[in-house]
Order: sequence, then structure tokens, then C-alpha cells
Amino acid sequence: MQLPEEVVKLINDPKKIKTLTTVDKAGNPHTVPIGSMTALDGNIAFMELLDTCKTQKNMLNCYWFKKEVSVLVVDDWGKGDVYQIKCSPYKLLRQGPIWDKFLEEVWKIIPDADPSGVWLITPKEVINQNYFLRRKAEEGRRANWRRWQTLKGVRK
Repeated sequence: MQLPEEVVKLINDPKKIKTLTTVDKAGNPHTVPIGSMTALDGNIAFMELLDTCKTQKNMLNCYWFKKEVSVLVVDDWGKGDVYQIKCSPYKLLRQGPIWDKFLEEVWKIIPDADPSGVWLITPKEVINQNYFLRRKAEEGRRANWRRWQTLKGVRK
């Protein structure tokens, strides 16, 4: 699937918050912030810095057993601009031009880093998590939504 242009811009903006959620063998979720996340040729790429960390272990688990991972990109909480991207791990790179580019950027910040690799993940679905859009969809889906809201009373 092609990522919408506004989502690509958010992913490529280093100031935006991006998180990755993976699962372990038992299905337990693990969420971490990923500063190196980038939209790249239809995929999403990020560099994992530690070879034996939980994220790397979970990414390998998700890759081997065909489990999805989730990326959350936050633009502006006040406006509600938040996107969830369901993805599948596609490839782990440990050499080549993409690896070299990521390594160069990481070494600017952490000169003694010895990264594990660059993961490429393929987006499968983009879900706009904007509260106002989700609420409007709920109102359309649920019978008597407005009436139910008025019967609940006034919030203090």
C-alpha cells in the first residue's frame, strides 16, 4: 500500500513523535520511541541500535512468524492528528547504501554506536486516529448517538 503524502511528511519529520509496537512470542506488546524512523521507497525504515534488546528480539519474532508491528506517528495532539500504521517486517539490512546512510546519521549523534541493523517494514493499513473523525464515524454507526449523549447529562 502507498502511504498518504501527509503521513510520509510526518514520518520524515525528525521533530515528530514516532513509536514502534512489537510483540514477543507470547503476544505481549512492547512499545518504544524510534528517532531514526523514515519513509523510504514505499516502506518505513529505522535503525535498531542494540542487537540483544527486546525490540530487536521482537522484530525477529514478528519477521519469522509473520506477525504485524504497529507504528504510531503524532503530529499535533490538539488538532488530533495521529496516525497508526499497521506493518509487516520485510527485511533486516546490515550492509549497503541504506545501511551506510543510517549509520552515518547515527554516528553524528552517537559516535561509538555499533547498531544491529536497519529494518524495513511494509505498511499494510493506515488508520487516522483523529478523535474528531473517529467520533463522527461512531455517531454515524451507532443509532441514537446524540440522544444517548443528551441523556447522560451535563459534564462538570
